[in-house]
Amino acid sequence: MVADIPDQKIILKAFHGKIQNDFDALNKEEKAYVPIPVIRTVNSSMVQKNYLQIKQEVQDIVRSEVQRMMGDPALAHLVIRKN
Repeated sequence: MVADIPDQKIILKAFHGKIQNDFDALNKEEKAYVPIPVIRTVNSSMVQKNYLQIKQEVQDIVRSEVQRMMGDPALAHLVIRKN
């Protein structure tokens, strides 16, 4: 049985499972939820700045690793060079 609303079930021949939820207990638990406190307000410029910083750091790591590999004869053959 499936349903968009748990109380209004739709019987399907190919689906033989039934999910049993204690909706009273779930509602009681949801009412006890407390809001998550706001630690910091984030705006799109902060996200963009962080993205660019991470992107630059990844490029720096890749560049340094390729240079390290090129300097090691045992690893140099693993680097694919673009012509």
